[in-house]
Amino acid sequence: MKKYILAAAAMMALASPALAEKKDCDGGFKNHMKNMSIYVDKMSGYELADAVRKSLDVYNTCKSGDTFSPYGVWDQIIADMKAKAK
Repeated sequence: MKKYILAAAAMMALASPALAEKKDCDGGFKNHMKNMSIYVDKMSGYELADAVRKSLDVYNTCKSGDTFSPYGVWDQIIADMKAKAK
């Protein structure tokens, strides 16, 4: 019986690694906004507002406890801003 309990616990740990690690939504968002700031003067008002809205949506989703990592989305937003700034 012990063997089955250990196997079930191991499967749960592997199946949900996002639950095992706590995300720093606040720190990640602050860092993301800092990284965005270098592109502010190179974007139109509409483009900047769109990037900020998307970033805030990701932050809110992170704070709500969803299991995805917001960092990949924030990285893509920065990459999109960088491409538009050229």
